[in-house]
Amino acid sequence: MLDILIYPVSGVMKLWHLLLHNVVGLDDSLAWFLSLFGLVITIRAIVAPFTWQMFKSGRITAHVRPHRAALVEEFKDKYDEASIREMQKRQRELNKEHGVNPLAGCIPSLIQMPIVIGLYFALLRMARPEGGLENPVLSSIGFLSPAEVKSFLEGHINNVPLPAYVSMPVEQLAYLGTTRAEVLTFVLPLFITAAILTAINMAMSMYRSFQTNDYASSVSNGMLKFMIVLSILAPIFPLSLGLTGPFPTAIALYWVSNNLWTLLQTIIMMYLLERKYPLTEEFKVHHLEQRELYRMKEKEKQNFLWTRRKNRALMVLTPWNASTLHAENVELTDMRNAALAEKKQAVKEISNKRRETQRAMNRASMERLKKRRAEVKAKKKGLIDASPHEPSPSEEAEETK
Repeated sequence: MLDILIYPVSGVMKLWHLLLHNVVGLDDSLAWFLSLFGLVITIRAIVAPFTWQMFKSGRITAHVRPHRAALVEEFKDKYDEASIREMQKRQRELNKEHGVNPLAGCIPSLIQMPIVIGLYFALLRMARPEGGLENPVLSSIGFLSPAEVKSFLEGHINNVPLPAYVSMPVEQLAYLGTTRAEVLTFVLPLFITAAILTAINMAMSMYRSFQTNDYASSVSNGMLKFMIVLSILAPIFPLSLGLTGPFPTAIALYWVSNNLWTLLQTIIMMYLLERKYPLTEEFKVHHLEQRELYRMKEKEKQNFLWTRRKNRALMVLTPWNASTLHAENVELTDMRNAALAEKKQAVKEISNKRRETQRAMNRASMERLKKRRAEVKAKKKGLIDASPHEPSPSEEAEETK
């Protein structure tokens, strides 16, 4: 399975290496070094139009959100067939009017993730050949021939071999003609740079999310919280993985170049987005209202949790009031759970009724489709059966004679 992912990566690297080494005439090691940047340029240039569509689609979806919220509010208590059809019709018209494409945000990840995985395993196979670096059994890796794999293994950047990594055994480092200190001196600034660029990219992504987050959606709010945690942890990965894992020097070079591309691309696309598709006043008002409502709910939840924690602490400090404080906590919890359950049940009932109506509509649609197909089939069969028995005009004239 992974071999399929390795082929496009190895093919791009091979073309860049042939261009830089055979055509331009660069040194073999430098050609391999620059081919990594060429790989980033090629892949990210292919993905760039889809990334722009993702940015654009996210902004258009944000502009549509106030209209969609108004539509949902208008039909929230209706579950009859006419209302459902009208709502679906107006949703389609809304999407068509604004050009909403729900799949636009998925394409960049679907293209880029296999490339990153393929690159990692391609470089890892090149840096860790079968039989070890001392007695390598060289074989083709994707489109790369054994001779090209050998030239990669012999490549050096600033006297540091491309396949070397910090956690590599000392014997293998000595075989490659380097030491752990030399490799660390070269790759540590690269991993630090990759971590800094990752942090900046995450910060810019967080800024975009705060600009257009859908505070009315629990999924969107959960994703925003997850991104906050991820923005703290993500910069640590390049350092920890680079210094402790089998990540060759070539991977460090790729990380830096890829994160640098991402930063420059994000800056340019955010500038174009603000110029061509600025946030509308209607969205800003709706977004502010939803955010304030979300904050009120969060504040209410925090007050409830704080009251329970305070009562629990008082139960320890004043044990003679423990039963009263415990009863108060139970009453607060029951009241809150009852209120939440009541709201949830009301929404669930409407949802179930709407689902039943939709199922009935689907069944009726299937019945109409089956009936239409049966009519068409019967009509075709009637024409076929009738055609041999119907005499032509010449045959009718002959029979008359």
